[in-house]
Amino acid sequence: MNIIAINKNIEIKNHKVVSTTEKDFYDMQLANTDYLIVSGGDGLLRRIIQYVIFSGQHKPKIIIDPKGSFNVIAKKHFVSKLSKILKKIESGDELSIKNQDVYKLNKHVFLFSAGNLHDALHIHLSEIFRIGFLKKGILKYIISIIFILPIAILTLPFLVFSKKRFFIFTPLKSINFMNLYTKVKHLKIDLKNEYNLMEIDGDLVIIQDRFVEIKHIDEIEIVVG
Repeated sequence: MNIIAINKNIEIKNHKVVSTTEKDFYDMQLANTDYLIVSGGDGLLRRIIQYVIFSGQHKPKIIIDPKGSFNVIAKKHFVSKLSKILKKIESGDELSIKNQDVYKLNKHVFLFSAGNLHDALHIHLSEIFRIGFLKKGILKYIISIIFILPIAILTLPFLVFSKKRFFIFTPLKSINFMNLYTKVKHLKIDLKNEYNLMEIDGDLVIIQDRFVEIKHIDEIEIVVG
């Protein structure tokens, strides 16, 4: 069994494990790789899966070692601790797998969240607070919510009626309403200008297109226990 561990040095008895950084991972071939161990948050997970999908290579199963502030995908699938999963690999026990939907927004993929409503402002402000004792954990996100809450209350009625604003959060099961979405098959939006700040799975990205096209494109296998 061949395993690549990203951002973590790991040894598994009787298995070949190659430890690498995120930067070096993007030059690697995945043809004979069975599992990718991703040690980091949702942003790193998204970028790794984006490379796997867009490279057109074999798609290894993903083992998540959640190190971010939210770890939405790990929580959504109730992913077991990495140590438990590694013990199962060592002993040859069968691993439990769940499929995770993969969506595409122009040249980017996302797994659970994308938008240019208050989510983008929330992530931007949270990144400003990523200092000192706020650097790790969710406290910076809570403080950010407190700061933007008055703005959100005042502007939400206007933004939800704007055709160029949207927010997608796929873990929710409720129906779509206005420009708030939980499930997307195919969506095209005219943003009216060429440079647009977006939040995608907790990453802030600049979309250099007037039009965005969002659709479900694939699935990736996540090891949950």
